[in-house]
Amino acid sequence: MQTRSVKLFFLILFVCFLTIPIHAQNSSEKFNLKLSGGYGIIAGGDMRAMTDGVNEVLADLAALEGFTVTDKLQNAKWGAEFGGEFIFNINRKFSVSLGIEYIRKAIDSLAAIELGEIARLSLEWKPEYTAIPINLSGYYFFPLGQNMNGYLKAGVGYYFAKIKYTTRDEEEMLGITYYEQQDGEAKDNGFGFHGGLGLEYDIAVNVALFAEGTGRYVNLNDWEVENRTSSSMGNADETGKFWYAEEYNEGIGKSYATMQLSEEKPDNPNFKNVRKAKISLSGFALKLGIKISF
Repeated sequence: MQTRSVKLFFLILFVCFLTIPIHAQNSSEKFNLKLSGGYGIIAGGDMRAMTDGVNEVLADLAALEGFTVTDKLQNAKWGAEFGGEFIFNINRKFSVSLGIEYIRKAIDSLAAIELGEIARLSLEWKPEYTAIPINLSGYYFFPLGQNMNGYLKAGVGYYFAKIKYTTRDEEEMLGITYYEQQDGEAKDNGFGFHGGLGLEYDIAVNVALFAEGTGRYVNLNDWEVENRTSSSMGNADETGKFWYAEEYNEGIGKSYATMQLSEEKPDNPNFKNVRKAKISLSGFALKLGIKISF
């Protein structure tokens, strides 16, 4: 299914460039190269729901048992984004482009609950999101002054996404410590959409600086995962997919959002609303860059 999607995407690119009007050859500067860097945020989707669920469990457990809660788990949201685009000018107002980006978001967070010096439970969560989208975009330019233009931008991209993660649970009771650590890598790819607004200012005949705000909509829900579990008892490797579920905790009497790794849909009487996990790369970014015409 993913292979057919990739072939369809590149077929769309090919057809779009074949259908560019012939009169574009009359433009004095037919091509542009844009290089940009910036900072942006992603939504996280079910991965964010999972970390919120863990924090809720810890808070409710602390309230019931008299534990003290230290900090909260955080999902990776903010990070750097870099990109380049090759632009073909159809005329003074319209252009099309083919570009590539690199997106990275990462964080290291820790939460713990303690009962004096008797017991302690700590949870460490270190996710790293990376994505490489190949984008096809259309531009509409409008003048704002002698050396300044504004533009609107919209298009479609095909995203190659990866998540690397480490989780570590440590339980300490009367000086005895048990740990379990998960190290994994998840991959998925698929289509997304983007749009934005920008300003560019000419600093030379063929050089302009630009600032751009861009939003994207990308949800991926077919993650292939490889995971290694290390613990005080030994090591184990497994593969599967990410599944979202709401798990009922009998001791607390509530259901909490969680994620499971399994080849097949989990069949657990304490789970409800089970489905493939949808991890969202949707978000917003602000970028600065340079545009070179030739």
